[in-house]
Amino acid sequence: MSDDDDKLPPHLLSALGSDLSERASKSVQKVLKGRVEKLSTGRMSRALRMSRFAAKSASRAVVDRARSAVDRSAKGAMSVGLAAEMLETFSEMRGVTMKLGQMLSYLDDALPPEARRVLTVLQRDVSPLTWEVVSGVLTEELGRPPEEVFLRIDHDPIAAASIGQVHRATLQDGTEVAVKVQYPGIEAAMAADLKNARMMSLFQRVFFFRTDTQAIMSELEERFLDECNYEKEAFYQKLYRERFEGHPWIVVPEVHEALTTRRVLVTTFYDGVTFYEWLEKDPSAEVRSRVTKLFYRFYLGGFYMDGLFNCDPHPGNYLFLEDGRVVFLDYGCSRLFPEPRRRLWIALLEAVIADDRAALDRLAVEIGFVTEDLDYDRESFYELMRYLYQPYLEDRAFDFREHAPRDTFRRMFSENPNLFKLNMPADAVFLNRIGFGLVSLLAEVGSSLNCLRYATSYIAGVDPDWPEDPYGAAKRDFVVDEAALNAAGTSA
Repeated sequence: MSDDDDKLPPHLLSALGSDLSERASKSVQKVLKGRVEKLSTGRMSRALRMSRFAAKSASRAVVDRARSAVDRSAKGAMSVGLAAEMLETFSEMRGVTMKLGQMLSYLDDALPPEARRVLTVLQRDVSPLTWEVVSGVLTEELGRPPEEVFLRIDHDPIAAASIGQVHRATLQDGTEVAVKVQYPGIEAAMAADLKNARMMSLFQRVFFFRTDTQAIMSELEERFLDECNYEKEAFYQKLYRERFEGHPWIVVPEVHEALTTRRVLVTTFYDGVTFYEWLEKDPSAEVRSRVTKLFYRFYLGGFYMDGLFNCDPHPGNYLFLEDGRVVFLDYGCSRLFPEPRRRLWIALLEAVIADDRAALDRLAVEIGFVTEDLDYDRESFYELMRYLYQPYLEDRAFDFREHAPRDTFRRMFSENPNLFKLNMPADAVFLNRIGFGLVSLLAEVGSSLNCLRYATSYIAGVDPDWPEDPYGAAKRDFVVDEAALNAAGTSA
């Protein structure tokens, strides 16, 4: 990299490495040095920008290029130059477009390594809005200038991502807090992107569905626009904090409700290292094993035990504390699964493990993969399900590097005889996102896990690593206040 490398923050040096090409280095520096006064929110202007970008990226759509890199015969098709263009374009547009780049940055093997490293900047380090704009939002939302609300607040953010940026501050009583401020106009920008046919076609590829059903589009719109309402995020964050209260290793920051509004979220500040800084320290096998269990417990254990589901496992959402605990950040893309749907998905897992073909036929219809009268290749469907649930098929520690996304892409698309017959149920869109994202994350952690034993235990209501769990089996149920959920405007 160039001489400007010394100006990169430590967490980015850990993520990017020291061998970036000159083209990639310039793009990273451009984004880091930039300041934004206003986001583009118009549907036509954003659609035009995406169209220009698609044309500039040569003759193929962005994600088609990225996925061609998965194929060994097309290795290198996704150039670092295109990743640099994506970084600059997506960081300027924010919103849904930037979320696409974030996902591509951590899907293991979905891109050449350097291209993927370039896109890690999108996780928390894009050009921030100027302090004047941020101060205006805080004043409007809190009713007073930030200098009157906080004892101190830093004008430079500690993170800036797709929907808002975070500033460190001190409350009048001395409590250190993180103040997340939403970008003005971002909800309109997100809505514009979701109505952009080109953008949605890209997300269809990344989310791995083919059918353009209203249910899927409604699910995408609801989940993404939910992230623009910080009161909803605060509700879910409080729910997670209650669920994991007393956990020895998982930390959910406290929400300061008196200072939280639809566009401002204030939570307790934690000073820790990022995911890539933690990896750079080369943690021991014991520590890696514990972190693997924590990630699995937080994401899939939450679903199996409580139907509580956080859909955003990207590496920018964690802080590792000196005492070994992990802080989980960002609850904007969360949902609570209705109990009947949770039970159906668990039944599917159990049917695959048991290789119960009759149950798989029935569940394929009940979950919504097929209609009852559809003629499809059942044997290929069984094989695909067994591959997707491969980590659960044997009573052994599973190495997540055995489940590389490139192989899953191949099985779901190029080698799937049912490709244009199977439907993608709406709630499976984000289940796919968490599945692929979590596998990629755990592959980087580098520790194996006996998924069969852990999933079986979670389904029975028992966390094997937290015997004191107050909501475990034979204890008390974890009950969500439906009235509070509805008051927060959160749909279950």
